[in-house]
This record gives sequence, structure tokens and C-alpha cells, in this order.
Amino acid sequence: MHVPKINQETNWQEISSFIRENGFGILVNVAAGTPLATHIPIELEEKADGAFVLKGHIAKNNPQWESFTSGPALAIFTAPHAYISSSWYEKEKIPTWNYIAVHIYGPMRILTDEELAASLEKLMNHYEAASEHPVHLHDIPEKELHNNLKAIVGFEMTIADVQARYKLSQNKNDRDYNSVIHHLKQRGDEDALRIAEEMEKRRK
Repeated sequence: MHVPKINQETNWQEISSFIRENGFGILVNVAAGTPLATHIPIELEEKADGAFVLKGHIAKNNPQWESFTSGPALAIFTAPHAYISSSWYEKEKIPTWNYIAVHIYGPMRILTDEELAASLEKLMNHYEAASEHPVHLHDIPEKELHNNLKAIVGFEMTIADVQARYKLSQNKNDRDYNSVIHHLKQRGDEDALRIAEEMEKRRK
């Protein structure tokens, strides 16, 4: 990903929080020169030694898993984005788009059956926490769970490189910057409000 220095985010605490809040990502591998991509929940996990990895799973009938160990993979996380009208600027006439995107690169390995079950349990506990009647892995009948585990392939990605672009009008003067925030708040949709909030955090 092209990341101009002015848009670069290097604070791991900021980046890791973004990944956790926007965990439905895109996993990309390359097989025989062809990019393959799957949209899946991907969990950031801290290991006992303090290192971070990404974990997830895909269907076994998805041929992408066959390239898991043949080369580095890419995980993409993105969420808020908003069109920025040039009418919000004092002079400039070129519109643009503000957004946040994180790319994680690294080698992958396939999880064992035990690791896959543990990964699924953590995933379910995370997303079921907000449910009125949360379902846990042990609530699934043993045969049904066994059959489903056999139908998926789990992975762990070692984090070798992190690229984070927070494109948030950092190149604008204070007047235009604050005007963008004002108009995004006026627009009022969820993405616009999240971008405005992130901009406010970065320039008081």
C-alpha cells in the first residue's frame, strides 16, 4: 500500500485497536500468480512471548487455503471512509476521500485441530459477548461441531510488516481541516461521524 509519510500511522496501540474494532477483514494469498481473496473475521492475538499474530479460518472447499504456506499473505482491515467535497475548502478545487486502512503482511501456517477449536472458541466468545443469550462452543452438539471443524481450515499469520494509512486531511490548513470536520458532522452518517471524530483527535 502506498503510504505517504504525512498519512502514516506507526503507533501500534492505535493500529491494534483499529484491527480489533474492525476485525472483518480481507485475506489475500497468491496462487500461481493469481491473487485470491476471502472476506472473513480475523482476530488479532497476543502470544505468551508478547508477539502478535492474526488468526482465522476459511471453508475447506475454498481453494485459497492450499496457498496458505506457499508465500506471504496480506490481511486488509478498513472501515470508516468519507467523500470530501472541495466545496468545503477555502480555495482548493480538488475533492478527495478520507479513510483508514491497515495492511498486515506475513507468512502463514495451518492450525492443528486443537488450535482451530481454541481459535473458534475465542472468536465466538468475542462476538457472542453482546448477545442477550450468548452461545458457547460447548453448546454445539459434539457431532455437529466435529463435522464443522472438518469443513474449515484455520490459519495463523505471523506479523512481518505493518502498513497503516490514516488519510485524514493532514495536508490541509486549520481552516480547511476544521471545515471538513464541520461538514462531515453535518452529513451525519456513521462513516462521516467516525472520520470527523478521528480528525478531531489528531488536531485540536
